[in-house]
Amino acid sequence: MIVVTGGAGFIGSCMVWQLNQLGLSDILVVDDLGSESKWQNLSKHSFSHIMSIDGFIENLGEYSNQIEGIFHMGACSTTTETDADYLMKNNVLYSKKLFEFCTEKSIPFIYASSAATYGDGSQGYDDLALNWQTLQPINKYGFSKHIFDRWVSTQKKTPPFWAGLKFFNVYGPQEYHKGGQASVVYHAFPQVKERQCLKLFKSYKPEYQDGEQKRDFIYVKDVLKVMAHFWNTPKPERSGIYNVGTGTARSFSDLGRSVFSALELKNPNFEWIDMPESLKKQYQYFTEATLEKLRTIGGYQQEFFSLEEGVKEYVANYLNQDDQYL
Repeated sequence: MIVVTGGAGFIGSCMVWQLNQLGLSDILVVDDLGSESKWQNLSKHSFSHIMSIDGFIENLGEYSNQIEGIFHMGACSTTTETDADYLMKNNVLYSKKLFEFCTEKSIPFIYASSAATYGDGSQGYDDLALNWQTLQPINKYGFSKHIFDRWVSTQKKTPPFWAGLKFFNVYGPQEYHKGGQASVVYHAFPQVKERQCLKLFKSYKPEYQDGEQKRDFIYVKDVLKVMAHFWNTPKPERSGIYNVGTGTARSFSDLGRSVFSALELKNPNFEWIDMPESLKKQYQYFTEATLEKLRTIGGYQQEFFSLEEGVKEYVANYLNQDDQYL
């Protein structure tokens, strides 16, 4: 049995789909469904069981002889969350418990970290020479992920294989329940389709023109391929923390033009809007994953979707369809 925590969420439910594509269906989905539309993320997938987070933790010992691996995608992913205690409970303590369980039972463990751990990027995005003392996350979410990464890196006893994946800006199907935390592509689609105009934040740094803020946007299907690669080749010497991005920063204007193009609209039109005050101090103007570690130590050699390719598939096959789900 394979466990996917956060299995009804964005990346988690996509990973359940990916495991199904690999012919695997003995999957325990761990998530709290609540009153959101997350349940729809699982409506077309095959899995054995679904269990609440508390129920799973309380009964963890019962599954020790059945679990083949854990994909730990379950956490608070809201980058604007202000309750640090809530983040510590969900992103640190919960993760520690699972890591220690996998260590004790010799179970492979793959978990979601974040590019938010790099802060404003002034220290670079190098996962080969991580300096835990210089990384300064600029929000509480990034701080919580950083604390767990740092803790994992100090452990002398570990699972037989483990990987912490620093996801950059992931977009794609199954993110619909995330509201304001969903990708810019998701929010851009209805604006462009209905108004032929896209609102983007103004820049507040002179070195960046409006719309020229850059991020490493990665299509979720590339994220899934990376995780499937580590699942299929769980070599102990590959254990570690890896960047998962495309390695190419692209501007928000580029992203907007990709949405216009995917809808076969030839004249991109932008409106520059004010950024909320609460966001200005924790806004990343540039992110770009270095991929040397993923390519060499991790052994992952597949090419990534370009921004244009990923946006086109997302729009054409999902957002612009009656059935938007994987």
